Amino acid sequence: MFMADMLTRKRLIFIAIYIAVLSAVVYARGLALAGLISGRYRFSSFLFDVIALGLILILLHIFSYGVRRAVAGIIKPKTRARKLVTGLLHFGIVVFIAGPFLFAAIQLHPQKVSPKGTPADAGLKNYTDVSFYSDGIRLSGWFIPAGQSKKPVILVTHGLGVNKENFLKPVAMVHQLGYNALICDFRAHGDSGGYLTTFGIKESRDIKAAYDWITRTCPGVPVYALSYSMGGSAVIRAAAEYGIFNRIVIDASFGQLETVARAKVLKNFGPLATPVWYLSRFWGWVWTGVDIADNQPEKLMPRLDGRRVMIIHGTADSFIPYTESIRLYEATNRKAQLWLVDGADHVQSMDQPEYKTRLKSFYGD
Repeated sequence: MFMADMLTRKRLIFIAIYIAVLSAVVYARGLALAGLISGRYRFSSFLFDVIALGLILILLHIFSYGVRRAVAGIIKPKTRARKLVTGLLHFGIVVFIAGPFLFAAIQLHPQKVSPKGTPADAGLKNYTDVSFYSDGIRLSGWFIPAGQSKKPVILVTHGLGVNKENFLKPVAMVHQLGYNALICDFRAHGDSGGYLTTFGIKESRDIKAAYDWITRTCPGVPVYALSYSMGGSAVIRAAAEYGIFNRIVIDASFGQLETVARAKVLKNFGPLATPVWYLSRFWGWVWTGVDIADNQPEKLMPRLDGRRVMIIHGTADSFIPYTESIRLYEATNRKAQLWLVDGADHVQSMDQPEYKTRLKSFYGD
């Protein structure tokens, strides 16, 4: 009885330490991200992140335990064969199942950081909180009206892992140029609902939902797009599939998700990069119902023929190589405008003094 109590206590202590360490890691990562983008890591987001990651790790542990039990039922204990088979199975589970599974889960579930401020903090005091739905997911946005209601509305879109507050600078630009502006958090970002991202595939439906809100609120007014990074991928897909927007700016986006993943993330896996990519695609499909390899905006660019498109990219982009924008440009048969900003990092082209002037020239009145 005493030994059983001791084992129970040890197990409880282990579980308590496990929860404490997991919570500390998740919270530290969330706080670091919030500090990086000047937002708030809400307790509700932290709680969900801890529970979700904890359940994932428990499921993987149960799976590993089941494999060990199966081996024990086949191979006699205390033999070299059993040790070898168990070791190989553990290696295979970590490399080909647990690793890609966790990798896909972390990439597809960005930790939500909510805006800390409002457009008023950027000098845009006349704004309205708005919300609408995409696939049953509530999206949170800000509408900033211009002095003249009949002016075009510019839909501004943000990138992966950030929120609408981080892109108030281009919102302020288009407002200063006399345009109405709408910016919203994508699903699984900021104050919007949802917990999974698809790097632009399902987010294209968020773009359509935002577009529909604009056309209901401002009937008869032209609607243009100013998109950044992942938001560019979503806008391209939405424009191609729904025939919306006739003037589109795509800043620091990509032509093919796989090339970016291989250049920036998968290279750390060395010779295992290719199997990790295919296994991550599989787990990504399990999580989201879409194949992330289908995220190839360059293949959709020809469907934007007849619309005005400007592609912008910094040549020193450390997140998405500027060659991705060249791919997008080539996919338009060089009909789009291409502006490569020398020395600019990811989405830092907007810091150029001529950025606003180019937007004005492109969008017109």
